Amino acid sequence: MELMRTLLLLLVVAAAVGAYVWWTRQQAAAKAKATTAPVDPLRKDSRGIDPRKIKVGDVVAHEGRDFLVRGTLAFDQDGFVWQEHHLDDTITRRWLSVEDDEELELCLWESVNAPELQPGANELVHDGVTYRKDEQGRAMFTATGSTGTAPAGTAEFVDYEAGAKRLSFERFGTEGDWEIGVGEVVNERTLDIYPTST
Repeated sequence: MELMRTLLLLLVVAAAVGAYVWWTRQQAAAKAKATTAPVDPLRKDSRGIDPRKIKVGDVVAHEGRDFLVRGTLAFDQDGFVWQEHHLDDTITRRWLSVEDDEELELCLWESVNAPELQPGANELVHDGVTYRKDEQGRAMFTATGSTGTAPAGTAEFVDYEAGAKRLSFERFGTEGDWEIGVGEVVNERTLDIYPTST
């Protein structure tokens, strides 16, 4: 009789230990599953993403509109580098330039049709704004994604400023028409950048 009670007690203890081991393994498995679940990149704090790391496929949100980065031009002028990103929301196409010359400058651009404007003068007037020449030169470029340019080559540019407003002429190659853009410097905090991967 004593032996039966001992065996029964051992069975109860073994069952309790087995149940506890099973429960702890279930908890560990659930925790592991929760920590290895795929992470949605849109949940990331988009404002903390460095605009200098924007790439084709990312999404740039500005003033309630989401723009897909369809292409990128990377420029190099004797070691000074900057990027221009082709943004598209299926209605409007814009360019976002990212330039880090002592401090980061972001500028949103739109193409304009203004054949009366030609680069070269120290001052130009467009839409009632007087722009003053800031710089001009040539730079090597490489293109990724959809940019409307050759994959690589040389670009000429002439840039004008009026406070936070910009006027720019660009020509890819040594011949052809100038492309004209007007832009405005934007604060980094006004942009949300959603990367394609974490």
